[in-house]
Amino acid sequence: MKRNLFIALFFFAASVPLQAQQSPFIRLTETSLMHESRATPSPLDKEVVNDRFVSFQWPLPLEARPEGAPMDGFEHLVKKVDKSKLAYKIRYAQDADFKKGLVQADTRWPFFNPEKPLTPGIWYWQYGYVDNGQTTWSKVLQVTVGDSKQKFCPPSLKALLAKVPKTHPRVWVEKENWHSFIGQSINKPERQWYLERADKVLATPMKSVKDINTSQVKNLTNQMQINSYLTRESRRIIDAEESNTEAVIRAYILTKEKKYADAAVKRVFTMMDWDKDKNVKGDFNASALLSLCSMAYDTFYDQLSDAQRKQLLNAIKEKGTDMYKHFNNYLENHIAENHIWQMTLRILTMAAFSVYGELPEADIWTDYCYNVWLARFPGLNKDGGWHNGDSYFTVNTRTLIEVPYFYSRLTGFDYFSDPWYENNVMYTIFQQPPFSKSGGNGSSHQNVARPNSIRIGYLDALAKLTGNTYAADFVRRTLVKEPDYMKKALLNKPGDLAWFRLQCNKPLPEGPGLTALPWGYVFPETGLASFQTNWDRVGSNAMWSFRSSPYGSTSHALANQNAFNTFYGGKPIFYSSGHHIEFTDAHSMLCHRATRGHNTILINGMGQRIGVEGYGWIPRYYAGEKIGYVLGDASNAYGKVTSPLWLKRGEQSEVAYTPENGWDDVPLKTFRRHIVHLGNTGYIFIYDELESSEPADYTFMLHTVAEPMTVDQNNGKYVHVQGLSGRGGASDAYIFSSGALQTDTTSRFFVPAHNWLRADDKGNFKKYPNHWHFMAKSEKSKVYRFATIINTHALKHPAKAPEILSDGRIKAGGWLISVNVKTEGNAQFFIRSTKESVSISYKAGQETVVNENGYETRMSDVLPELEI
Repeated sequence: MKRNLFIALFFFAASVPLQAQQSPFIRLTETSLMHESRATPSPLDKEVVNDRFVSFQWPLPLEARPEGAPMDGFEHLVKKVDKSKLAYKIRYAQDADFKKGLVQADTRWPFFNPEKPLTPGIWYWQYGYVDNGQTTWSKVLQVTVGDSKQKFCPPSLKALLAKVPKTHPRVWVEKENWHSFIGQSINKPERQWYLERADKVLATPMKSVKDINTSQVKNLTNQMQINSYLTRESRRIIDAEESNTEAVIRAYILTKEKKYADAAVKRVFTMMDWDKDKNVKGDFNASALLSLCSMAYDTFYDQLSDAQRKQLLNAIKEKGTDMYKHFNNYLENHIAENHIWQMTLRILTMAAFSVYGELPEADIWTDYCYNVWLARFPGLNKDGGWHNGDSYFTVNTRTLIEVPYFYSRLTGFDYFSDPWYENNVMYTIFQQPPFSKSGGNGSSHQNVARPNSIRIGYLDALAKLTGNTYAADFVRRTLVKEPDYMKKALLNKPGDLAWFRLQCNKPLPEGPGLTALPWGYVFPETGLASFQTNWDRVGSNAMWSFRSSPYGSTSHALANQNAFNTFYGGKPIFYSSGHHIEFTDAHSMLCHRATRGHNTILINGMGQRIGVEGYGWIPRYYAGEKIGYVLGDASNAYGKVTSPLWLKRGEQSEVAYTPENGWDDVPLKTFRRHIVHLGNTGYIFIYDELESSEPADYTFMLHTVAEPMTVDQNNGKYVHVQGLSGRGGASDAYIFSSGALQTDTTSRFFVPAHNWLRADDKGNFKKYPNHWHFMAKSEKSKVYRFATIINTHALKHPAKAPEILSDGRIKAGGWLISVNVKTEGNAQFFIRSTKESVSISYKAGQETVVNENGYETRMSDVLPELEI
């Protein structure tokens, strides 16, 4: 039943056209689909909101928008402002003239969550900017509120604050439940983990900020490198001592033993001002100390003297105020402020509630933290995906669980009933199946070789909190192999959920497991897709992933629109290349973030823009029982880098966005990449539609990271490229094209991967290996087409080359393929199975048609629902 439901949902999402759409094809002209800072109100005018409460949000005033935000020609108006003095008004009613049932409010932030959910029906609203007592109102906007019985409607701040205990501790355990919590923890392994770590800490001398290694500063060439290096080295000390001290605090909560309290208090007061040292850099260090101060205040409140409590309150006030100043009138409008969402918002939230009622500033902090969570989080889009990629997704783990779990404990409301969490389970599973490499998107994806212990702990929490049995099966499969796997995450700053497991006594749910899932899943707002052939045995699973994203390549995302990766047995084969040394390091920018590092296409040797302007999107998709399909459009992704934010970052890092480095205007009009999942054969079919306003050349790229590729051009019909996983898997690509291709392979990066940052605790710098790169460059033409058949399989079962029939059709893996790769005529293909009743057809400008099991599905372009 579950699997059929998934299929039905995919049919609906992919095949229902926009009401105003006349043509099946949408050509976008927008500079970007997303913005670094909000450029549109939410809800949009005439929007229908059915699945959750309405949160009103709008752009910052022009003079307050951060660099990189769209200014719509008013750049000359931009000036620095005192954000604490910004003020807004909002009004809403079911009467367009605002004469009946009007609700009006003042707010210090560009968002407003009504105290009570709006009743179903049509509502009208306006937001206003207040300046010197005068209000400039927006146009009247309309939103229709649906009457779904499953609508997510959490309590108001007022209701939440009424439940905050007056006593301490109140955050990591409630005083009135402390004794029972200790009793319930006795038989849980996590308790022993904390006590073992705490006892080890008590026997080990503390390190100091004087131990920060500054020896490499003299070898660095610019301030960006110096700051990054000192941030890393100071975090090495502070993160270690933070986790040590946190272990001792938690050991005290679990035992109430005085030795832990004495040691923890001494440590916190020793570390309290470490952020004032000149060699301590970065917001994570400051937030670590805020976290320890607030934990100590809340946990040891009854043991502390008045002077100690006052000293901690002053430290919390100072550090929390700095943090809030940064968040205020910025975070709520920003596309995805990484560090804040990852950790610092969670830390300020817990600190605010620790001192609520005792520090006046906490009144504002609790208001902001709670309401910005409701307005923007837990997900930054509806589909549950994470545009920054799998490596950086797990940095958000504690925030995604601990913050809403704390709110749930306070209010009794289930914050995990937000539909985003169910969608996010699918992202977490499909982008990295059990024991498999991640989908290969976002900074540092190379490091995610298998679902780490943080990811398993996250799935364990979601399974228990949402009742999701797919997540439960994922966890069970992992723990059968390694029962103590989640212990590896113990006291991991962003990802350890051991304390959650001590608090939550729910068991893993029983029910359908991974084999009940569909073979593929698409996340249209995030712009991701992945398909596989075997949920039950990872060793024989052929998987592919794909990205074409409205987020472009900002934040930790990469310039890899319309790129794919292949995997066998959980290991990567044709895979994104390059190394994430540092956020804007030359190699990271030119070989890892840049388009040349991915399995996509260059236009005249140029890649995709850095920033939100370098976007793609997924207009159509289908996930059936016997066939799957994804269409990506990267027509707007290429050109010069224009983002003020990224231009500034390039300047600071001495990275030039020049034609020599791969960025320039190109005459591209269309780049649409179709990928067809040919059942469970391990075969996929890729069709590239390329068109430019003047003749251009098109470079088809493949990369491997485990072993060199082999290239065979002896067959005059196609180029055969084989990639190996290094673990018994292979992907054989057969590339058909409109004309002759000029090919090249190399094992050298465009810029060497020089590690100047990531040393171990002994000062040894890890060396980064080279990867292998294949390029096939076309002759110049206005129109060009590639058709690629990829067979991903066990190496011990050699691939059979495609058979080209007398009528020009191609036979591969039990499928017959008719495709036009000529520059003349319409772009089109028709594929049918020789064994089952299933087919797919496409012709340029028309619908994509799938026939499966006697049912026909017709797909037109559909824009994803986006906001910001």
